[in-house]
Amino acid sequence: MFTKLVPLLVAAVLGATGCYGSGTVAYSTNGSYVTPDLVAVGSGVSVIANYDEPIFYSGGFYWWPTERGWFRSRYYTGGWVYDAAPPVAVTRISSPYRYRYYRPTHYVVRNRPVPVQRVERPRYDHRATRDHRR
Repeated sequence: MFTKLVPLLVAAVLGATGCYGSGTVAYSTNGSYVTPDLVAVGSGVSVIANYDEPIFYSGGFYWWPTERGWFRSRYYTGGWVYDAAPPVAVTRISSPYRYRYYRPTHYVVRNRPVPVQRVERPRYDHRATRDHRR
């Protein structure tokens, strides 16, 4: 009886005191988020290996170049936000589209990324041109 009562009391106390937790959750079809294979292409910049689009990773964000500018997201599968001032390491990438399907010699696939057809595309919103990271 005592072992059943203690968890109930703890839950009631935590609920009454407003205790809460925080964290990051990502979803995919198999129930977990798998980071795609990344290949270093510059100082502090990597690209998703052998992918249909040149999506880079730097400073904790994925970066997607478009004709309108750079978009960033914590996940390469969606949540893209326009960034008017991307980091210098990203802007120094000359000809980012040459990194489509990029893979180094002897590259072996470890983690297959989500097919690009299932990835949310960046959408430019002319009203949201501010950098919301700061």
